[in-house]
Amino acid sequence: MDDFVTLFQMHYLSAARIAFAVLAALMLLLLLRRLRTRDSTDYLLAVLDIDNGAVRLPIMHYETTIGRSRSCDVQIPLEVVSRQHAVLTMTEQGRWRITDTKSMGGIQVNGEFADQNTLISIGDEISLANVHMVLMPATSYDAKVFVRQRQEKLRGRLALRKSASARAGKKRMPQSVWFIFLLLNAFQGMACYQLYLTTAQAHHTMLYAAFGLLVLFPWLYLLIAKALRITNMAAEAVGFFLSTIGVCTTAAVSPDSLYKQMGAFVLGIFIFCIACLVLRNLHFVMKLRPYAGILSLLLLAATIVFGSTLNRQRNWIRWGDISIQPSEFVKILFVFTGAATLEWLLTTRNLTILTVYSVGCIGFLFLMGDFGTALIFFFAFLVLIFMTSGDIRALVLTTVSAALGGLLVLSYKPYIVNRFSAWRHVWEHMNDNGGYQQTRALIAIASGGLFGLGAGNGFLKRVYAADTDIVFGVICEEWGILLGLAVIACYVLLLYSAIRSHKTTRSSYYVIAACTAAAIFIFQASLNIFGTTDVLPLTGVTLPFISNGGSSMAASWGLLSFITAARNYARPAKAKLATEPIAVRPVAAKPKGETS
Repeated sequence: MDDFVTLFQMHYLSAARIAFAVLAALMLLLLLRRLRTRDSTDYLLAVLDIDNGAVRLPIMHYETTIGRSRSCDVQIPLEVVSRQHAVLTMTEQGRWRITDTKSMGGIQVNGEFADQNTLISIGDEISLANVHMVLMPATSYDAKVFVRQRQEKLRGRLALRKSASARAGKKRMPQSVWFIFLLLNAFQGMACYQLYLTTAQAHHTMLYAAFGLLVLFPWLYLLIAKALRITNMAAEAVGFFLSTIGVCTTAAVSPDSLYKQMGAFVLGIFIFCIACLVLRNLHFVMKLRPYAGILSLLLLAATIVFGSTLNRQRNWIRWGDISIQPSEFVKILFVFTGAATLEWLLTTRNLTILTVYSVGCIGFLFLMGDFGTALIFFFAFLVLIFMTSGDIRALVLTTVSAALGGLLVLSYKPYIVNRFSAWRHVWEHMNDNGGYQQTRALIAIASGGLFGLGAGNGFLKRVYAADTDIVFGVICEEWGILLGLAVIACYVLLLYSAIRSHKTTRSSYYVIAACTAAAIFIFQASLNIFGTTDVLPLTGVTLPFISNGGSSMAASWGLLSFITAARNYARPAKAKLATEPIAVRPVAAKPKGETS
C-alpha cells in the first residue's frame, strides 16, 4: 500500500501541473463570457413631449443630459438652449429630479424657476430657456418608433439580422457562475493536496482550515449575493481565484502567516458586502462622500503621528501583535470620495476640491516615505481627472507638475535614487541589494517553465520578500508561466468588466468608481510584476489579492465592490418605479419587399 501511495504521489505532480493550467484557462474563458454577458434589454423610462406631441424625445437613462451639444443624451438643437443645459435623474424611489447645470436660460417647472435638484412628477411642464416640454409616460407606440429609429441608425454596423432562434440558442449556453465555482473548488482541492505533500506536518491543520474556508466561501457568497441583489458574480469569481493563488503562495513561502491571511480574507469579504450595501443607495453615497474624504485624511495623519517605521517607511500602525497599513484602506475611501454622479459633475465646473483632496492624500504618503503607494494614488487621481472632466490639457498639466514635484523630492531624499541605480542592470548587481531579488526571481521564472515545479518545490521562497514584493516570481516558478499569465489576465478582465459597465449602469458614479478601482488593480499589479522582472524599478508594492499582507487582501476586496456595484446595480428596483418602464428589444430587420 505504501508503495502505491508513493507511486501515486510521484505521478500526481506531473499530471497536476498540467491540470492546474487547464483549469485556470477554462475558468478564464468562462469568466470572460460571463463578464461580457449583460441584459440586452433597454428600457424606455419616459418621454419629453414638445409642442403637444410634435416631437417626443425618449428618456433611456437614469441620468440623462439635456442640451444643444451632440454629446447630450437628449439633444435640442436650438441656440437658446445651452450646450449642457440640464440633467434629468431618476431617484432611488422612482421619482424624477432635474438639475440646472448652470445654463444661461435657466429652468422652469410649472412656471416657477427650479432650484438645484428640483423634484418633478409625470405631467409637469418643463421650460428650458422658453423651450416648453412635458415629462410624459412612455407608450408602446414610442417604443416602436424608438426601435425603428435605432435600426435605421445602426443598420450595417450591428448584426440586427440575426434570427431570434440563434440568439435564443446563444442564451441557452452555460452561464451560471456555479460551474465556475465548481472548477475553482477542483483547483483548490488539488492545490491543497499538492501543498500537503510539500509543507511540514505542523502546518497541515491550518492548511486544511484555510482551504476549507476557500472552498466554502464561494457557495456561501451565493446566498449573500441574493440578499444584496447581485446577479452577475463574475468579478467576485476573479477575486476568489486570485485569493486562492495568494493563499497557495503564502502556504508555500510562509505557512505561519496563513492564520493572518485567512482572517484578512474573511474581513475583506465583510468589507465587500458592507460596501455593496452602501453603494446600492446613491443618494446616501453622495451624502457620505465628504465624510469619507475627511476620514481618509485623518487615517493618513494618524499614521504619521502614531505609526511605526520599517525600511524608512512610516506606514504601519501596530497594537501588540496586530498591525495594519491604513493607506491600503484609504484607497477604498479615495475612490468612494473621488467618483461622482453626472449632475454633480456638470454643476461643479472645476476640479479644485478633488485636486486639493488628492494632493493632501499624496502629500501624506510622501511624508510617510511610501512612494510606491503615492504613485498608485497619483495614477488613480489622473484616472479620476480624465473621467470627471475629459480635459486632456488638465491631465498633461497635472502630470508635468507632478514630475517637477518628484524631481524636487529626489533632491531632498537622495536615497530614493539608489532604487533606480540597478534598474535594467540587475545582473551587474546580482549579489548585492541592488539586484539580488530580481535576478533570483528571473532565474526562478525561467526554471519554472510553462507548468512550474509544483507548489512548495521552488527555491525563490527562501529569498527575502518572496511572498510580497516578488511574489509573481514564486507563482511562475512553482505554478508555471501559464498560470502567471492567467493571473495577469484576471486583472485585465476586471478592467474590461469595469469599462463595459457603462452599457448598463444607471449612474456615472458607478462607472467612474469601477474604472478607477480597476485602474488601481492594473497599475499596482504592473508595478509589482514589472518590478519583479526588471522592466520597471522595484517599488515594493503588493500584488492585489495575492501578496502576503492582511491589509492588502482586505482592501483589494473593498475595491472590488465598486466593480460589482457597477455590474449589478443597473436600475432601481421595479417595485419602486413611479412609472413602469417599457422593455425595448431590437428586432431582426425584415428582408426587402416584406411588409409587416
